[in-house]
Amino acid sequence: MGVALYERRPFSLTPAGEELLKFVEPFFGRMTEVRARLQGAARLRIGASPILFKDYLPPVLEAVRSRFPQLSMILRALNQPELIEAVERDELDVVISLIPDNVNPALCAVELVRLPLILLVPKSSRIKSAKDLWASPRVTEPLISLKPNELICQRFQQTLTKLEVYWVPKIEMDSLDLIEKYVEEGFGIGLSIRAPQKKLSSKVRVLELPEFSPVRLGALYREGSNSPPEVCRAFLEEVRSQAARFLRKSDYWSE
Repeated sequence: MGVALYERRPFSLTPAGEELLKFVEPFFGRMTEVRARLQGAARLRIGASPILFKDYLPPVLEAVRSRFPQLSMILRALNQPELIEAVERDELDVVISLIPDNVNPALCAVELVRLPLILLVPKSSRIKSAKDLWASPRVTEPLISLKPNELICQRFQQTLTKLEVYWVPKIEMDSLDLIEKYVEEGFGIGLSIRAPQKKLSSKVRVLELPEFSPVRLGALYREGSNSPPEVCRAFLEEVRSQAARFLRKSDYWSE
């Protein structure tokens, strides 16, 4: 290069070295990925919520693995906002997530099912319906929900505003399973969704929310991601098939 690229003691890059590093880093940074492709070992980076990975995705992943025995999978259990950010930054190839109202134009979204919002109350609660709560413009019962940046919470609060009802969470949790557990223990009323074939604790009861719009669960991915297109297509096919099987076997409704 004709210029000094680094200092030896202590080691540090010169400005010229920094510029050269930025130039070559995109190439060398993808050597592991290129080596895997040349060796025929495809890779798929998948993101979903912990509940989906635990209760719904194992048959999907097993079916994909049987079709691609050399496939390497990277699984990331994240919440909904983190999943969207990860696929937007190309850190994941495909995610199963609630679909935002305004999807990034760079992403493709495939809707799988619509999930109604519900409230969970302890079995012993005297509240018989959500209308009992809306009788007052300010609900006094403690609300247990996910974080405010979660789509479920945003959709819920938007409709509360239309109903002119004020009700903010007293307890914020990281998962729907935890919300159900704390409702069971009597900490308050939980905001959740009705999922296909999801069995609730016998100690909680569901309050339907027909006036609240459901949220959409689907697959989001970026066209031209690093994963082989045939692997990504196979994953999406299996996800659709699994979603259809769950809906056929349950009394859960979808619009």
